[in-house]
Amino acid sequence: MKYTTRIRPLRAFSLLPIFVATLCAQSLAQTPTPTPQTQPASRQFLSLTVVSVKPEMMGEFQNFMKNTTNPALQKGGIKSREVWQNTAAAGDAFEYVMVTPLGKLADFDGPSPLEKGLGAQGFAAWQTKASSLVNSVRRLVIRTRPDLSFQANRTGPPKLAVVTFVHVAPNRNAEFENYIKNDYAPAMKQAGVTYLVSQTTFGGDANEYVTLTLRDSFTDLDKGPVLVQSLGEEGAQKLLQKLPAGVVVHVERSLTRFVPELSIMPTTP
Repeated sequence: MKYTTRIRPLRAFSLLPIFVATLCAQSLAQTPTPTPQTQPASRQFLSLTVVSVKPEMMGEFQNFMKNTTNPALQKGGIKSREVWQNTAAAGDAFEYVMVTPLGKLADFDGPSPLEKGLGAQGFAAWQTKASSLVNSVRRLVIRTRPDLSFQANRTGPPKLAVVTFVHVAPNRNAEFENYIKNDYAPAMKQAGVTYLVSQTTFGGDANEYVTLTLRDSFTDLDKGPVLVQSLGEEGAQKLLQKLPAGVVVHVERSLTRFVPELSIMPTTP
């Protein structure tokens, strides 16, 4: 098993798969509850857009998103979209991950929300402008795994996430999922820390899982791993040893922060 703990940019939810992205729009898709749910939340598709911004265009990119892109998306029917960015402390600070819930894949059969909001000519102009601000764009589809996750009560949106990219050996997904569901996620629940799991569906490695552990600050990270804080060093080691050998072939971790000023927040009923 190879473990890589270096911090790296969120590239593609397949290499990056990322986010970062994650993947965390699951926090929009699930409603926190203080008591266990009798029925697990349904899985949801998420659309991820991973954008590498030209460093000299960072300010213009942010203004373009706030003043042009987001209003057009909302006009085109988008009600929520989370934007995440690598922290300046770790990784490529010029890379963003946009996470949008998908009602159904059939939504891709018609015009995009941007084209709906801007019209054909406006969308063409948007593409020209957007392409001048970025180095690359990658899109993929992931699916949330609420059956493998735990969401603690929160007041307000998340601030920081530890993103872990887990590559599972072929044909051993069931073993990995059983471990997460029966051992790891319950331990995170015991610690009272939000732990969200998503799985790449299109655009990346289908044997890749992305987990997000939500934290409030870097000060929280100074306290050490969640499992060690909750179970102690020996208890955490015993838990990790329950994962069958050879199930996980590669692990990477990254740090990302939620950017509310660039996000489209869902309206509260």
